[in-house]
Amino acid sequence: MGPAAIVVIGLLAIALGAAVKTGFIEIRRGGVRADSSTVGVRTGGGEVAMPLPTRDSVRGPLSNEKAPPTPAALASDTLIAAPGVNDSSAVRPTAVELAELSANLVVPVVGVEPKNLLDTFDEPRGSRRHNALDIPAPRGTPVLSAAAGTLQRMFSSTAGGLMVYASDPSDRFVLMYAHLDRYASGLANGMPLQRGDTLGFVGTTGNAPPDVPHLHFAIARTTNVARWWTGMPVDPRPLLLRR
Repeated sequence: MGPAAIVVIGLLAIALGAAVKTGFIEIRRGGVRADSSTVGVRTGGGEVAMPLPTRDSVRGPLSNEKAPPTPAALASDTLIAAPGVNDSSAVRPTAVELAELSANLVVPVVGVEPKNLLDTFDEPRGSRRHNALDIPAPRGTPVLSAAAGTLQRMFSSTAGGLMVYASDPSDRFVLMYAHLDRYASGLANGMPLQRGDTLGFVGTTGNAPPDVPHLHFAIARTTNVARWWTGMPVDPRPLLLRR
């Protein structure tokens, strides 16, 4: 290698070091990754590109973590969230609405990290799409209100068992929590909820497989939260993921 080549390599090394130092080039663990400014959110009306939060937000940006495999036993849980088909209350959410909801959500099961959420929204359950998240956890684990809002209805059904339907503060979205083992004390229809309030406890009521306690968690965009059983299904997982 001649002197000229050594000089060129030296200059390139200096330039690279300056670029890294100033942040023009960022080196992270796990290699180089191209960050996107949006994340796709699946809904009953098609995918919506939701803008990512900024790095200085409290929650941090969303990410596309690879989901763990779904336990085979969950396939026997055929509870289906609001399909949004021929539903006069169903409306496709906007990217701004999804971003606002995401900024105020927490994972509704104590001890579950966002990166460990299963990707069950598109999975077939019976002859239809699941339209919800299944979040396995030990029986009796507290189930939390994922957002502030209003408890619209405590409800019991053959498929869902003990359920809670709640609206978010904007009255755009209905959040459904199903298969509860029991309710938390003091709940009442119409009561205000704060994010993180305990709604109940993970169980297997309804058609949940008895050996896989889990929360069936669904979100729907609706024009009328008083019709809490209706709406356009929205995949909760991208809204809950964070880096």
